[in-house]
Parts: sequence; structure tokens; C-alpha cells
Amino acid sequence: MDNQLYLFLKEKTALSDESIAQIAIHFKSIKAKRNQVLEAAGKVCKKMYFIKSGCLRLYEVDKKGNDITGYFALEDSIMTALPSLITQKPSRDFLVALEPCELLVISRDQFFSAVEQFPAFRLMYNQFVEFAFIHSQMRIYSFLGMEGIDKLKWVIEHEPKLLTRVSSKAVASYLGMTNSTLSKLRAKLKMVVI
Repeated sequence: MDNQLYLFLKEKTALSDESIAQIAIHFKSIKAKRNQVLEAAGKVCKKMYFIKSGCLRLYEVDKKGNDITGYFALEDSIMTALPSLITQKPSRDFLVALEPCELLVISRDQFFSAVEQFPAFRLMYNQFVEFAFIHSQMRIYSFLGMEGIDKLKWVIEHEPKLLTRVSSKAVASYLGMTNSTLSKLRAKLKMVVI
């Protein structure tokens, strides 16, 4: 059993060691290269990912061809194209490795079998769905009417690792602005801080 996954499940659930072992056996280790697409828009998502190392990005491409980043996930978290995983309809999103990643992957069927079989695992899944919903709502409502500089300050306060781990282009996409606007705002913010 993978120790990192074991510690994650121990921290997030009240599962016994035996139950964790029964779930962990279904996770398979994979490596993803930088920019590797794990889940593609237009395809049905059938996997859940545990990130041992690296960073994943969930984004869609709008009608103008612009990337719109919905979420980033770093190590010791789980990630998927959630709406597609739940509904089993083609995803609007791409799930991509932003850097070389070590991942543990479980099939949708095995994941939901564990959700049904283990109440503590179901609780963790419910918390994951709740977090995804709340995070989405916070971003939507926080960013509506916010000036660009305030969006950048929000990321600095709530998700500071993104600014050191993720490209400026991807962060700009997450904030709903161009890369050049983000660069200007970063420079402006540095002037204010100094």
C-alpha cells in the first residue's frame, strides 16, 4: 500500500487500516509528463486521481479559443473532471499535468464501489464534492465585480502556492484576465508593497 495515500486517507477519514487496504489496492500508480492530458474535453471521465507529487490543472476552452482555468490541485489532494465523473456525460474540461506528476488512479467504478461500501469513505467523497461546490461559488461570487488587482490579492491570500508553481498564463486564465494584465498587476502590487 502506498504510504502517502494511506496517510491521506487516515487524515481525511475514520477508516480502519483494513478498510484503507481494501480501497488502496484499487489505486494504480502512474506518471504523467508535463502538459500530458489526463482527461480530455468531449470524453467521459472514468477516473479519480490522487496526486503524490506535481500539479494538475482543470480548464475548458471557450468559443474564442481562450483557456478558462477552473481549478488547480497540488500534492496530497484528489482531482477529477467531477461533473463528467458523476454524470458520465462528455466533459467540458481538460485535466492536464502542469509539471511531471506521480499519481495514483482509481477507476470510477472502483471509486464509487468504495463510496457505497465504506461510510467513512462516502463522507470523504461528500466533503470533496462540497469543497468543489463551495470553491466554485466563492470564486464566482468573489470575482464578480472585483477589480483585477483584488483578484490577484485574493489568490495571494487564499492560494499563494499557485503563484510559484503555476505559469503566469495559467494563473491569468484562472483570474479571467490576460497574461499581460497579470504582469502589470504584479508589478503594480510590488510597487505598493515596497
